[in-house]
Amino acid sequence: MADGDLKEHALNSSQDFYELLEVSPAANESEIRRGYRKTALKYHPDKVGANPEALEKFHLLQIAYDVLLDADVRQLYDNARRAREEKKQRESAYSDRRRQLKEDLERRESAGVKRKRDETQAEEVFQQELNRLAADGARRRKEREEQLRREAQEEWEREQEELNGGPVEAPVEADAAKKQGVEETDRTIKLRYPAGTPDLDESELRSRFSRFGKIQDLHSKNKKIKVEGEKHRKEYTTAIIVFESIVGAHAAVTDFPALSDIEKSKGVESPIWTVFENVDWLSGKEPDYIPKPKARPMPETPAKAPTTPATERIKNTDLGNGAGLRKVPSFGSFKGTPKAAASTVNTPTSDEVTMMRLKNAERKRLAEKLRKEEEEAESREGLEQGA
Repeated sequence: MADGDLKEHALNSSQDFYELLEVSPAANESEIRRGYRKTALKYHPDKVGANPEALEKFHLLQIAYDVLLDADVRQLYDNARRAREEKKQRESAYSDRRRQLKEDLERRESAGVKRKRDETQAEEVFQQELNRLAADGARRRKEREEQLRREAQEEWEREQEELNGGPVEAPVEADAAKKQGVEETDRTIKLRYPAGTPDLDESELRSRFSRFGKIQDLHSKNKKIKVEGEKHRKEYTTAIIVFESIVGAHAAVTDFPALSDIEKSKGVESPIWTVFENVDWLSGKEPDYIPKPKARPMPETPAKAPTTPATERIKNTDLGNGAGLRKVPSFGSFKGTPKAAASTVNTPTSDEVTMMRLKNAERKRLAEKLRKEEEEAESREGLEQGA
């Protein structure tokens, strides 16, 4: 075979000539000859006949033999063979690395799916517990409101007995007042907050203020307002919230300052209430028929009249001793109560009045509690300074 063809086979052949001849890569010339004779007998045409695969194998054996017997061509082949083996090892290592990366990626994806599933389950458990606590809190709150309502009703009845000298029955006009509703403007509050406040749209407003009572309607609009101390007008969102009951509007107006002060004192990072400004009644003032705490009048000491036999007889009668008729104030004498001549004026129902009384009583108790705590704190501080 020509020398050029041998070099071409040595450089480009993908066959392992040492493996074909079944000899070691370090075999000498005699070992190569012996290996060739041994393998050639297996694939010789006289022995295998016209088998194409055997003939092809015999032809490759002849090329391997010629290449390995020529020292220069064998050197070229060894170099090319070594390069092919190194390339194969690199590719194998690269494949192993790719397989490892793929397995790592699949393992991380599987762990991520499992973690997400666990987080979802934990969130479901947390939400169930939250719903349970909310239901339990609502039940306890309802029981507490009912208890406060009874206490306020009993307190009101005691006050009426003390003022009138005996139990007072509700006048006939009160039943008519129960059937009348409250005007929408007296169940409406207005508020303002900076426009563009994140995550604060009408649905979020409805969600936040629903805690005070059921909302009948809600509207909002943006408007640029001149703010004192600012050079340019700032855009604010003004919202109008109509509650189904005056109790909800009353609770929103009265509870909002306390909620805002709590957030300010705690320095909440994501405030819920301090973002709002000017939470007030739509008309700008509290409706007249909302019950207000009344100070009990101090009894006046009458001047002592001279005693005469006639006055002594009057004093000893049933009427003078308080056993006679008592003067009972009519329903129309109370502030904000519709009179007979103006029966079409809207008035809150007795339940609504009771709830607002409860709210005022609760605020009064909380204020008294805070006052006592402040006095105790000041007392302790004085003792510490004296020590």
